[in-house]
Amino acid sequence: MGTSLQRELGAGDDLLTSATARGAALARAHERCRSVIAPSRVWREPNGAVVVSFPVAPGASLAEVRAGRALSVGECVTVGVGVADALAALHAERVAHGDVSAANVVVSGRRVALVDTMGALCEERGTPGFAAPERAMGASPAGDVFALGMLLRWLADAQAVPVIDAWTAPLLVANPNARPSAAHAAAALARCAPAMAIRAPEAPVVAAMRASAVVRTVRRKEDTWWHVQKASVRLAPLAGLAALAVISGAALVPAMAQSRVPFERANQGVEAPATSPVGVAAFVTPQAAAASLARRRVDAMAAGDGAELLSLSAPESPSATADAAIAEELDDRSMVFTNLALNEVDTRLVRTTPGGAIVEVTTTLSDYGVGNKRVPRGTATATVELVLTQQGWLVQRILPQP
Repeated sequence: MGTSLQRELGAGDDLLTSATARGAALARAHERCRSVIAPSRVWREPNGAVVVSFPVAPGASLAEVRAGRALSVGECVTVGVGVADALAALHAERVAHGDVSAANVVVSGRRVALVDTMGALCEERGTPGFAAPERAMGASPAGDVFALGMLLRWLADAQAVPVIDAWTAPLLVANPNARPSAAHAAAALARCAPAMAIRAPEAPVVAAMRASAVVRTVRRKEDTWWHVQKASVRLAPLAGLAALAVISGAALVPAMAQSRVPFERANQGVEAPATSPVGVAAFVTPQAAAASLARRRVDAMAAGDGAELLSLSAPESPSATADAAIAEELDDRSMVFTNLALNEVDTRLVRTTPGGAIVEVTTTLSDYGVGNKRVPRGTATATVELVLTQQGWLVQRILPQP
């Protein structure tokens, strides 16, 4: 049987009910996403204390990894997608984590685990430097997304900074309602760069952090209720404190993580590489993207702008090939539209695909002229395949109507 940890949450019938319900929700989230570490048991001791037991995730915490080195773009993608997937599973069960921080994420190669210590039930307020501005008002899904953005910025190395800053900008907007969901963040980040396995930190770094974790802890009263089963903290610092550092949340974040993550970076002059994603565009929903592309298509044709028309399609896609002749006619003015306008556009998501989405688009155009012909106002529906690229959502092809 593997090593596990216990945390005494407090006492009272209400706390027991809340802890039991949260434990069940975390277990369901674990079924949705194995990256969620769920409690193995919640119970009440004879003295009335409510106690929860957690399995210990194998690997090193991000606090330990970052103590040795910063992470590359691909490693940040691994962390970002893994944590975002775990958060999406939690949020689907109507549970907010409340403390997405370096000490609560454990990594091993390509595996990422998010540990929930039930700190949200103990009036904890997240970890300074990662917590959202509104975290003092309570844990929320939007606050978790903000903390993920801060965590990724804290992890990034010099080459990764411009890319990670672009990716995380939508996650860090001040208005919580304007941030993308965790599920949307996972989907967008997964398409930004190839994920890479996270190289384990050097053993001396991990040993030093684990041996000094307790003395560097900023403790609150409730943080004295940690116990280790099947490992002695005093007699086995590398085993006991390793487990404790993984599971204890804000209490064992190293001193370097206690200060706010700086946004003023020494390497701000580094330009983002050509493959850097357009941060905000990557988080637009397929439906909104399809509507925007439809509007831009009509505007391009009305303005006679062939280059703009071609920019709406993925390079060398069937859509780009089909529009090449139209773009040429627009540019040489052999095709001229007059009074062309898009009056209405409605979209419906048909399904998502590994690289994008299929969206049904219904448009209503004004009365317009093309050359000497007049076309009456009318409505048409098309099924569009979109792909998410470094330039945002683009049209791949127009699918035949059934």
